[in-house]
Amino acid sequence: MNNLSVKQKIDDCIAEIRKIEAIINVFGQNHEIVPFLTHYMVIKCCGTIENSFKAIISDYHSSTPIQARNYIEQTFTNSSLNPSKDNICKTLKKFDDNWNDDFKQRLSAEPNCNQLDASLRSLNNARNSFAHGGHPNASYINIKNYFLDSVRFIEILDDIIK
Repeated sequence: MNNLSVKQKIDDCIAEIRKIEAIINVFGQNHEIVPFLTHYMVIKCCGTIENSFKAIISDYHSSTPIQARNYIEQTFTNSSLNPSKDNICKTLKKFDDNWNDDFKQRLSAEPNCNQLDASLRSLNNARNSFAHGGHPNASYINIKNYFLDSVRFIEILDDIIK
């Protein structure tokens, strides 16, 4: 990846996923701690995708005048925005139509494009369910797989915005 801080965020999240898996392996999948760890994974994984998506765009504009950087930070970087495919595309379009077009083309060229889209949607749905008092029914293995698939969105975005 070009954006090393984003790569570090993703690597850190993967390391936490491994630690959680190790804890679950020690206690067993039926232990009462597993739902709590799974809920943590939902928030951590989806938050990592959201922060990575925003950081790639924000970091690209780090050399613009301070006023523009402040505006981007206050209206975009510090806002709450689910990292859905639609939100990513809408945001890209606000900055550059070519970024949006390139992102859509690259994503649709992925051999497992439907799975990637479903994983990002599922990760967002799990976070929204938990954030609004619900209980996501995805397992920690599901969340891990959703996250790993969703990282591909970030890799494509990182390759487009250099």
